[in-house]
Amino acid sequence: MKVIASIVTYNPEQERLKQNIDAICQQVDEIVIVDNGSSNIEDIQSLVSSYTNIHCIFNNENLGIATALNKAAKYAHSQAYEWIITLDQDSVAPYNLVKTYAQYADASKIGMLCCKIVDRNFGELEEQKHHAHGIEEVPMCITSASMMNLKAWHAVGGFCDEMFIDSVDFDICLSMREDGYKIIKVNDVSLLHEVGHSEIRHFLGKERQIYHHSPIRYYYMVRNGIYLGQRHHFTLRALYRVSRMAFFTILFDDNKMKKLKMMSKGYLHALIHKYGKLK
Repeated sequence: MKVIASIVTYNPEQERLKQNIDAICQQVDEIVIVDNGSSNIEDIQSLVSSYTNIHCIFNNENLGIATALNKAAKYAHSQAYEWIITLDQDSVAPYNLVKTYAQYADASKIGMLCCKIVDRNFGELEEQKHHAHGIEEVPMCITSASMMNLKAWHAVGGFCDEMFIDSVDFDICLSMREDGYKIIKVNDVSLLHEVGHSEIRHFLGKERQIYHHSPIRYYYMVRNGIYLGQRHHFTLRALYRVSRMAFFTILFDDNKMKKLKMMSKGYLHALIHKYGKLK
């Protein structure tokens, strides 16, 4: 099985990036790093110069996660790779990731293989504890530490560049499923991951995860959340999710007015179909 790994970087912390590279480089044939206009580009170049199996693509500006992932996939496809491990700059892959995925890669019509996600702050998600081993089909997964079938990526037209960031991973999962591919979670391997600076709050007896993202990130979450619903025919459910997020932002988040302003802007841009990078 011919496998490449990709890492998308944007002003990465060098020590964590090195840990990331070291964790995956012995598991794959090659690594492609796509940098989105980092200000510390010379540090990245210096770091990767000591490795023999890294190919770099340097963008002059931040083109977004979707375009960066598409560039990595296009390079992988051109080099006749069959599968690509997609990593972000902060996620350190477990030592047995590719070996574990390889056990299931020959199954028919698999679009993506993903693993359990263990939050750095909160540990394993409650719903995952019921599936300790084996595999299960899931509707969606995040791209970090997933292994994507490049035939499936090509078949669905790649990642949605217009989204820029947020919902990019969920969108391609849904596109693959609509094209007859499966998203399979392998419960025997886990990724240590962190989403924002989140915390758990309680409301009406239920736990709610509050992410404390920046205002601009909430813009993309709202805009692309609605766009995701429009693209995959669940617009009303998407609008409900956005409204719920706004409610809990008002209730628990800080810097409420700036975040609500950006969320309103995201809602408006979704209605008028204004996508891409916010300018």
